[in-house]
Amino acid sequence: MQAIIVEQFGGPEQLQLQEVAAPTGEVIVDAAWAGVNFVDIYQREGRYPGVKQPWPMGIEGTGIVARAAANSGWRIGDRVAYTTGVQGTYATQVAVPAAHLVRIPDAVSLRDACAAIEHGLTAIMLADDVARLPISGAVLVHAAAGGVGGWLVQLLVARGLTVFGTASSAGKAAWLGSVGAVPVLYADGSDWVAQVMDKTQGRGVDVVFDSVGKNTFTQSLAVVAARGHVILFGAASGQPDPVDVLQLMKKSITLTRPVLPHYLHSSAVLQEHASKLYDYLSTGIVKLRIHAEYALADVAQAHAALAERGTQGKLLLAINSTLV
Repeated sequence: MQAIIVEQFGGPEQLQLQEVAAPTGEVIVDAAWAGVNFVDIYQREGRYPGVKQPWPMGIEGTGIVARAAANSGWRIGDRVAYTTGVQGTYATQVAVPAAHLVRIPDAVSLRDACAAIEHGLTAIMLADDVARLPISGAVLVHAAAGGVGGWLVQLLVARGLTVFGTASSAGKAAWLGSVGAVPVLYADGSDWVAQVMDKTQGRGVDVVFDSVGKNTFTQSLAVVAARGHVILFGAASGQPDPVDVLQLMKKSITLTRPVLPHYLHSSAVLQEHASKLYDYLSTGIVKLRIHAEYALADVAQAHAALAERGTQGKLLLAINSTLV
C-alpha cells in the first residue's frame, strides 16, 4: 500500500509518499478520505514527545471495512469513520481498533463524514464536556472561521449564546456574521480585547475557546470575566508561556487544556458523541464547510495551506474518492 511517512521532522517537504507493507490488526479499512489537521503539522514538526521517526501521518479518515476479526463487531463492506486512537490515516489502508470505529449513516457520504469527524467531535467535547457554559451570556471563540472554530460557533449560537469570534480577514468575518456570531477583526492590529470589553459593557466573556496559543493566550486571560473559564485546546501560533497562577487568582479564572482522547475514553462515549455529531448535521444546526481537496501525493500543499491560516473549513485528502 501507499502511505505518507515522515523520516525527518521539519517542513511540508518532509511528507514522503512511500510504498509500505500492508497493515495488520483487528480491522483493516480501505481508505477513501483523510482529514488534515493542525495536530498533523505539530507531529510533522516533532513538537510532541513520543513522536518518533519514521512517523506515519494522519489521525482521521473514512473508508470501507476490507477485513475484520470475527469477534470485532464489524463486517466487510461497513462504512466507517475513525479519529481518536488512530495513527497513520494518510494511507490507502488503515488498521483501526474495533472500539475506535464509528458507523456512518447511509445519508452521510464518506467525504462529509471525514470532514466532520475530528472537528465535530472536538467541538462537542469542548461544548458539552469541558466548558461550563452559561444559560445565557457571552463566549469568545478564537480562529472562529476555522475547522473546530466553525463548528463551535454554530453550536454555541444555536444554544442562544452571544458568540464573539476572532477573524483575520473580512471574508472570515462575513461568514461569522452570516451564522449569527459577532466578528472581531484583528488583522489590522486593532485592539480586539477592547472591542469585546466594550461590547460586553466591561464585563468580558464567560468562556474563551483558544486554539491559537502563544499569540492570543495573554489576551484571552484579559478578556475573560471574573469566575470565567479559559479553554486552551490548540497552539497554532506556538505554545504559550508558562502561567503564573496569580494571574488566574486576579479574577478567579479557571484554565483547562483538554485533549480529545481523554474525553472519548470508551467506545460507548465515542458512539454517543458521534450520534450527536450526525444529528447536528442532519438537522442543519451545523453546516459543513470544505475548503479544498488534495490528492494524497499533494499533501505537502495541504499542510502549507493550513499553516498559512487562510483556509475556511476542512482540508481533505482524496485517497480513493470512488468508494461510496
